[in-house]
Amino acid sequence: MTNNELAKPIVINLPLADFTTEDKIYALCQHERESHVARYAASLLLRYPTVYIVNAQEQRNKTDQSKYTVYVGETNNILRRSAEHIHIDPKNRKDWNDIKERLEANPESVTQYVIGHEHFNKSLTLDVENKLMQYMLSSNPVRALNNRQTNAQGDYFTKNEFEGLFSEIWLELHKQNPELFPAEQIIRDSALFKASPFHQLSKEQLAAEDTIMQVLVDEFGKESHSKSKTNADNKHEEKKPMSRPSSLIFVHGAAGTGKTVLLSHLLYRIYNEITFDGTDAETDEDSAALSTSGNSIFKHKRAYILVNHDQQVNVYNQIATKLGMQTAANQVVMKPAPFINEFSGRDEKNNIDINRPLDDKADIVLIDEAHLLLTQGRQGYRGKNMLHDILRRAKVVIAVFDPHQILQTAQQWDKDELSALFPNNELESARSAETFDVRNMSDLHAWGEDFKLGHIHLTQQFRIAADDDTIDWIDNLANGRSIDRIPQDMGRVYDSEPDIHNRDEDCKPYEIKVFDSPVELFKAIKKHEQPQNDDRLKRGLSRVVATYDWQYSNKENPNNPEYLWCVEMHLDPDTKHWKMGPGTQQNQGYDPYHVDERADYFCHPWNYQLPHPTTNTGLKTTEVWAEAPQTINEVGSTFSIQGFDLNFVGVIIGPSVKFRDGKIVFDRSASKNRAATNRRDGNIDYSQVNLRNELNVLLKRGVHGLYLFAVDPELQAALKRAAQTEV
Repeated sequence: MTNNELAKPIVINLPLADFTTEDKIYALCQHERESHVARYAASLLLRYPTVYIVNAQEQRNKTDQSKYTVYVGETNNILRRSAEHIHIDPKNRKDWNDIKERLEANPESVTQYVIGHEHFNKSLTLDVENKLMQYMLSSNPVRALNNRQTNAQGDYFTKNEFEGLFSEIWLELHKQNPELFPAEQIIRDSALFKASPFHQLSKEQLAAEDTIMQVLVDEFGKESHSKSKTNADNKHEEKKPMSRPSSLIFVHGAAGTGKTVLLSHLLYRIYNEITFDGTDAETDEDSAALSTSGNSIFKHKRAYILVNHDQQVNVYNQIATKLGMQTAANQVVMKPAPFINEFSGRDEKNNIDINRPLDDKADIVLIDEAHLLLTQGRQGYRGKNMLHDILRRAKVVIAVFDPHQILQTAQQWDKDELSALFPNNELESARSAETFDVRNMSDLHAWGEDFKLGHIHLTQQFRIAADDDTIDWIDNLANGRSIDRIPQDMGRVYDSEPDIHNRDEDCKPYEIKVFDSPVELFKAIKKHEQPQNDDRLKRGLSRVVATYDWQYSNKENPNNPEYLWCVEMHLDPDTKHWKMGPGTQQNQGYDPYHVDERADYFCHPWNYQLPHPTTNTGLKTTEVWAEAPQTINEVGSTFSIQGFDLNFVGVIIGPSVKFRDGKIVFDRSASKNRAATNRRDGNIDYSQVNLRNELNVLLKRGVHGLYLFAVDPELQAALKRAAQTEV
């Protein structure tokens, strides 16, 4: 059956207190439908599996936006389950006790959406429940999401109906409450959605996660047994437990291979789904949800997730807070330097001494974007290597690492250290995650200490919805290897395995276009920002980014009429090449009222400078740059876009990337990125690899398309030849 032939889902909304008798449900169904249809609709809701959303509305905040506490579930008996939530769950769970108190204070403030469909079965309702949690997590008004399971299903009889049916469900919810249920495109474009732990993992990701969980169970299962034996043998004598070497597991993968989703999913499992013997908890609607008072080997374990990136810290903070893993920001989610300081001792003057790690280590530390960790001291960090300092303060460290995303000299590694951490060509290996054996953790001797070491590789590309030839072309350009003819993309081809991007729009051909003008490139990206009825899911969040070859400072620009730092170019009338700067007409600047009206002049501000169109306030550097509406008129950089996706990305390649004698070369003198071009210890030059990695990060942001323009005439000509078409 096609999605067009599927019956529409039944969605009703009533106060939670009304879900105690059948009469209210029949009455609501009859009010909205003809009598025979009403009986059928009520029967679907009362006699068959349903999915439900309990939402408790709080008082509106200063921005006049409501906040909600939400619970998503599925059941075979909505009346019985509603009664359990009202009368039984508050006795065991604080979140339901809070909802009960609101219910008693104002019965109308807690309502329940119930969703039914004639094809609902257990697997399908679990998939709908899981995806609703994923979407609700990404909804700004949702303050707390109180379901502690991930239920993404494998294959089943009606699996092919799931995506279309879910879109119909969400559309109906959006019609009933557009504040709580924003448009689907807004949800799917959000950074919270893309980092959600409710994505369905691929086979490769599942293998990686299961491997890591086995390491954790082995580690802390042994620790629990050791402590129990010590306590039994030494009832009157307290001894310091024997210290074992910390374990380090690297998760390798290029940009877009699902590393962040894996880490988010792993953190959520650690907090919610492990029983005392280390096996996955089997839960259903009638089981008491796992709580922090359960007998888990992780009961008092401290698990943290670290990332050295302000925007991603903000995203993880929202996820961890909404899902109840922390009660306030920066408790579980932290930047590396504050974590290191928190687990450091004090000197005689009570100052933090980074060379005195506490004996009381954190148990589990997950590190996203570990390639952004500093390998030398600088302001805010007094150590010499962040990874080493974290290992000294944690029992198990799982670090996501991609050497091709190291962007700064202060993040580059000594060759000897790399050889120790990544033996046997681990950095370039293409082995699958399924090949890692937890029994084969190797011994690592580094920084004068002993550790245990393992490596897991992710190879499947999730971000770039293109065929292999197109991905290879982007890889070759990003790594500075070659500029071959742009292949004719046939669209991504999927096998039968479900994954997080398997939707119709992801199977359409990937677009690579080369533009003669940055003005025309910018206009093309803006068109993709506007949703269209015939192609709404393929379009959406799109932005222009550039290599850091135009000056930028946190201070106002005294040479600009609006005091902005801009990416500025002009078309030379004699050579017909685009050149840096305003040309003969000085101080032209960015004109918000006549954007891109001139074909021979380009000027747009760098990221984080334009005010919001309604609040007139600037964007904080912790906020996700691409999601703010005003940033459609800005130019992003690796500082604002690394780690995030765009539907379409326009990349302006500045003069630091050139094409000479048939090769791509990187010119440190043309870059304004001092963090990339500064020499290490005054003599080691990492600029070539840093600038190449900068290009790599920018080129791999687009899910559906990549638009290009190069300032260097020879590089632009090479790209035009590769495209073999006029744009």
